[in-house]
Amino acid sequence: MRRVPLIFPFSFALFFAICGTVFLPQVHLLAFSPFLALLYNKTSFIKSLWIASLCGLTIDLLSSEFRFGIHALNYCLTTLLLYKQKRHFVEDRSLALSLFTAIVSIASTLLQFFLISIFDRALPLSGKLIITDLVIMPLADAAYAFLWFICPMKLFIHIKKVGWLVFYSKLRDYFRFANINKIL
Repeated sequence: MRRVPLIFPFSFALFFAICGTVFLPQVHLLAFSPFLALLYNKTSFIKSLWIASLCGLTIDLLSSEFRFGIHALNYCLTTLLLYKQKRHFVEDRSLALSLFTAIVSIASTLLQFFLISIFDRALPLSGKLIITDLVIMPLADAAYAFLWFICPMKLFIHIKKVGWLVFYSKLRDYFRFANINKIL
Protein backbone atom coordinates (compact mmCIF):
# COMPACT_ATOMS: atom_id res chain seq x y z
CA MET A 1 0.00 0.00 0.00
CA ARG A 2 3.03 2.20 -0.18
CA ARG A 3 2.14 2.94 -3.80
CA VAL A 4 -1.13 4.61 -2.84
CA PRO A 5 -0.79 8.40 -2.45
CA LEU A 6 -1.82 9.83 0.93
CA ILE A 7 -4.56 11.95 -0.60
CA PHE A 8 -6.51 8.77 -1.38
CA PRO A 9 -6.95 7.58 2.25
CA PHE A 10 -7.25 11.19 3.46
CA SER A 11 -10.22 11.76 1.17
CA PHE A 12 -11.86 8.57 2.48
CA ALA A 13 -11.37 9.72 6.08
CA LEU A 14 -12.61 13.23 5.32
CA PHE A 15 -15.69 11.87 3.55
CA PHE A 16 -16.49 9.62 6.50
CA ALA A 17 -15.88 12.45 8.98
CA ILE A 18 -18.35 14.64 7.10
CA CYS A 19 -20.98 12.02 6.18
CA GLY A 20 -20.43 9.30 8.78
CA THR A 21 -22.79 10.79 11.33
CA VAL A 22 -25.52 10.98 8.72
CA PHE A 23 -25.37 7.29 7.82
CA LEU A 24 -24.33 5.89 11.22
CA PRO A 25 -25.54 8.36 13.88
CA GLN A 26 -25.23 5.97 16.85
CA VAL A 27 -21.72 4.77 15.99
CA HIS A 28 -18.89 7.10 16.98
CA LEU A 29 -15.95 5.88 14.92
CA LEU A 30 -12.73 7.84 14.87
CA ALA A 31 -12.74 8.80 11.21
CA PHE A 32 -9.03 9.58 10.97
CA SER A 33 -7.61 6.67 13.01
CA PRO A 34 -6.90 4.43 9.95
CA PHE A 35 -5.44 7.42 8.15
CA LEU A 36 -3.15 8.12 11.11
CA ALA A 37 -2.01 4.49 11.13
CA LEU A 38 -1.15 4.79 7.43
CA LEU A 39 0.40 8.21 7.92
CA TYR A 40 2.90 6.98 10.51
CA ASN A 41 4.20 4.38 8.06
CA LYS A 42 4.54 6.77 5.13
CA THR A 43 5.94 10.02 6.48
CA SER A 44 8.56 11.41 8.82
CA PHE A 45 7.83 12.25 12.43
CA ILE A 46 7.54 16.02 11.95
CA LYS A 47 5.35 15.65 8.88
CA SER A 48 3.17 13.16 10.76
CA LEU A 49 2.74 15.65 13.62
CA TRP A 50 1.69 18.43 11.24
CA ILE A 51 -0.75 16.28 9.29
CA ALA A 52 -2.19 14.78 12.48
CA SER A 53 -2.78 18.25 13.89
CA LEU A 54 -4.52 19.27 10.66
CA CYS A 55 -6.72 16.15 10.87
CA GLY A 56 -7.60 17.07 14.45
CA LEU A 57 -8.29 20.64 13.38
CA THR A 58 -10.65 19.29 10.72
CA ILE A 59 -12.54 17.28 13.34
CA ASP A 60 -12.61 20.36 15.59
CA LEU A 61 -14.14 22.40 12.77
CA LEU A 62 -16.75 19.71 12.05
CA SER A 63 -17.84 19.18 15.66
CA SER A 64 -18.96 21.50 18.40
CA GLU A 65 -19.05 18.99 21.24
CA PHE A 66 -15.83 20.01 23.01
CA ARG A 67 -13.61 23.06 23.19
CA PHE A 68 -11.84 24.00 19.99
CA GLY A 69 -8.41 22.40 19.68
CA ILE A 70 -8.94 19.32 21.85
CA HIS A 71 -9.01 16.97 18.86
CA ALA A 72 -5.92 18.58 17.31
CA LEU A 73 -4.02 18.25 20.59
CA ASN A 74 -5.31 14.70 20.98
CA TYR A 75 -4.08 13.63 17.54
CA CYS A 76 -0.68 15.27 18.11
CA LEU A 77 -0.25 13.51 21.45
CA THR A 78 -1.38 10.22 19.89
CA THR A 79 1.26 10.71 17.20
CA LEU A 80 3.89 11.42 19.87
CA LEU A 81 3.00 8.21 21.69
CA LEU A 82 2.59 5.83 18.76
CA TYR A 83 4.87 7.01 15.96
CA LYS A 84 7.77 4.77 16.97
CA GLN A 85 5.46 1.76 17.28
CA LYS A 86 5.03 1.70 13.51
CA ARG A 87 8.00 -0.62 13.19
CA HIS A 88 5.93 -3.42 14.74
CA PHE A 89 3.22 -3.18 12.09
CA VAL A 90 3.93 -3.82 8.42
CA GLU A 91 1.86 -1.48 6.29
CA ASP A 92 1.22 -3.95 3.48
CA ARG A 93 -0.48 -6.47 5.76
CA SER A 94 -4.22 -5.92 6.14
CA LEU A 95 -4.47 -7.41 9.61
CA ALA A 96 -1.50 -5.40 10.87
CA LEU A 97 -3.00 -2.13 9.66
CA SER A 98 -6.35 -2.99 11.25
CA LEU A 99 -4.65 -3.87 14.53
CA PHE A 100 -2.59 -0.68 14.47
CA THR A 101 -5.80 1.27 13.81
CA ALA A 102 -7.35 -0.30 16.91
CA ILE A 103 -4.29 0.70 18.96
CA VAL A 104 -4.45 4.26 17.60
CA SER A 105 -8.13 4.33 18.50
CA ILE A 106 -7.51 3.14 22.08
CA ALA A 107 -4.69 5.62 22.64
CA SER A 108 -6.69 8.48 21.14
CA THR A 109 -9.73 7.66 23.25
CA LEU A 110 -7.69 7.49 26.46
CA LEU A 111 -6.01 10.80 25.66
CA GLN A 112 -9.35 12.35 24.78
CA PHE A 113 -10.80 11.30 28.17
CA PHE A 114 -7.79 12.86 29.85
CA LEU A 115 -7.88 16.09 27.81
CA ILE A 116 -11.63 16.55 28.21
CA SER A 117 -11.39 16.09 31.97
CA ILE A 118 -8.62 18.72 32.11
CA PHE A 119 -9.87 21.36 29.68
CA ASP A 120 -13.62 20.93 29.32
CA ARG A 121 -15.55 19.01 31.96
CA ALA A 122 -15.35 15.92 34.09
CA LEU A 123 -16.54 12.76 32.40
CA PRO A 124 -18.61 10.33 34.43
CA LEU A 125 -16.59 7.15 33.89
CA SER A 126 -18.54 3.94 34.14
CA GLY A 127 -17.89 0.32 33.27
CA LYS A 128 -20.23 0.53 30.30
CA LEU A 129 -18.42 3.62 28.93
CA ILE A 130 -15.01 2.00 29.35
CA ILE A 131 -16.04 -1.28 27.70
CA THR A 132 -17.78 0.53 24.87
CA ASP A 133 -15.08 3.11 24.16
CA LEU A 134 -11.97 1.05 24.89
CA VAL A 135 -12.98 -2.40 23.60
CA ILE A 136 -15.95 -2.36 21.24
CA MET A 137 -15.28 0.88 19.37
CA PRO A 138 -11.59 0.13 18.65
CA LEU A 139 -12.68 -3.20 17.17
CA ALA A 140 -15.26 -1.32 15.10
CA ASP A 141 -12.51 1.11 14.03
CA ALA A 142 -10.39 -1.86 12.94
CA ALA A 143 -13.28 -3.23 10.86
CA TYR A 144 -13.84 0.28 9.46
CA ALA A 145 -10.16 0.44 8.51
CA PHE A 146 -10.40 -2.86 6.68
CA LEU A 147 -13.65 -2.18 4.83
CA TRP A 148 -13.32 1.54 4.15
CA PHE A 149 -9.55 1.87 3.61
CA ILE A 150 -7.77 -1.42 2.91
CA CYS A 151 -10.23 -2.95 0.44
CA PRO A 152 -10.46 0.16 -1.79
CA MET A 153 -6.69 0.66 -1.67
CA LYS A 154 -6.07 -2.94 -2.70
CA LEU A 155 -8.55 -2.45 -5.54
CA PHE A 156 -6.72 0.75 -6.53
CA ILE A 157 -3.38 -1.09 -6.55
CA HIS A 158 -4.87 -3.93 -8.62
CA ILE A 159 -6.37 -1.51 -11.16
CA LYS A 160 -3.10 0.40 -11.33
CA LYS A 161 -1.21 -2.86 -11.94
CA VAL A 162 -3.45 -4.40 -14.63
CA GLY A 163 -4.88 -1.22 -16.08
CA TRP A 164 -8.39 0.14 -16.00
CA LEU A 165 -9.46 -1.28 -19.35
CA VAL A 166 -8.36 -4.84 -18.49
CA PHE A 167 -10.11 -4.61 -15.12
CA TYR A 168 -13.28 -3.24 -16.72
CA SER A 169 -13.34 -5.96 -19.40
CA LYS A 170 -12.88 -8.72 -16.79
CA LEU A 171 -15.63 -7.21 -14.66
CA ARG A 172 -17.95 -6.92 -17.67
CA ASP A 173 -17.24 -10.54 -18.68
CA TYR A 174 -17.91 -11.72 -15.13
CA PHE A 175 -21.31 -10.03 -14.98
CA ARG A 176 -22.19 -11.18 -18.48
CA PHE A 177 -21.37 -14.79 -17.47
CA ALA A 178 -23.35 -14.42 -14.22
CA ASN A 179 -26.42 -13.22 -16.14
CA ILE A 180 -26.22 -16.14 -18.61
CA ASN A 181 -26.07 -18.66 -15.76
CA LYS A 182 -29.03 -16.96 -14.07
CA ILE A 183 -31.12 -17.34 -17.25
CA LEU A 184 -30.18 -21.01 -17.67
